Amino acid sequence: MTVDTPAEVVISGKPFPGIRIDVPGGTVDVAILRRGSGGEDEKLGTWSFEGVRPGPAEVVIDWLAGDEGLLAIFYPDGERAPGAASASRDQDVVISPDMVVRITCAGETRDIGVKITDAALLKLYYQQDSHQDEYVVEHPFFHAFHQARLRTLGRLFHTCIRPGSKVLDVGSGYSIFFLLSTDWEFDITCCDLDSAAMEKMRGLVPEWEWVVADATRLPWDDGMFDTVYAGEIIEHVPDPTAALCEWRRVLAPGGTLILSTPNRDRLLARTNHREMPVHPEHIVEMNLGEIRSLLYSNGFEVLRRTGIYLEWILNWWRPPGRRVDWLVARLTSPRFGFLYRLSMELGRLAPSLAYDLVLVCRKR
Repeated sequence: MTVDTPAEVVISGKPFPGIRIDVPGGTVDVAILRRGSGGEDEKLGTWSFEGVRPGPAEVVIDWLAGDEGLLAIFYPDGERAPGAASASRDQDVVISPDMVVRITCAGETRDIGVKITDAALLKLYYQQDSHQDEYVVEHPFFHAFHQARLRTLGRLFHTCIRPGSKVLDVGSGYSIFFLLSTDWEFDITCCDLDSAAMEKMRGLVPEWEWVVADATRLPWDDGMFDTVYAGEIIEHVPDPTAALCEWRRVLAPGGTLILSTPNRDRLLARTNHREMPVHPEHIVEMNLGEIRSLLYSNGFEVLRRTGIYLEWILNWWRPPGRRVDWLVARLTSPRFGFLYRLSMELGRLAPSLAYDLVLVCRKR
């Protein structure tokens, strides 16, 4: 079996690209897997096609179709191969930003990566309750990181946002403003594609606006807000430039953008000389220089930048490529909490090496 398709397919809109294969005929098995944050893939569905004729064909997945049309095999003349003789799929979680299509025929298996950037598909994913499960991990690091983000952003909100400001929290989820306090002297609006989260939060804090909206297609007029907070969202959007243009559009002249995002060049990635994305959901991660350049080219002036967490406790004796964060990997007892707190603060001293970046910008 041969696969005449790049190792990774990017789905940015319809028509969805097919996966071109050349098979000896017989049975073709297709599986869709979701990449897990722990490195293990989760199987979301399997299909088995019998009697596929020898020669070229195309595996077509229509991610918006129902069960019958979701996955099919077509021949070059447009004829459709017989439907799957057997199929099994998880009805709740088929859409994920980072997946694998595994094709097996005649004892050979090929994996094709699928990166989804299509807005309609991402909306389906973020409307699933299960997408939040990826972030629920019991580990001292995540507790310490969460607390450090609250401290860092709490300081910036109090010092960089004037009382009475109209504030927009894009891609808010349950909103870090809510996690910090409900007693802000701001007029706060939150938006997210997660409709369940927006409905829940509307009941908890009815005095704030909770809107189901795409962070890259905002339903507000130009210059409506004094501050936009974009926390851990730009790495999820298909087009960061378009997102920044939209956030700038809804800002008043001289308005403030507060942005946080993982650092592609954090110390652990640098010492291993390779890309180490923080999470498989992330479409693109940037380093400090890249995000500053992108902000400037899209009409923002960076006023302040800081970092959260420095991965300095590494097994340095290992060669590059085999180094790990020794603190996270081995020192998992609560008694090492002081080391986690220290490491979180060290990120402020070396933002370009920090795990997470936070920038305060002004609309030019």
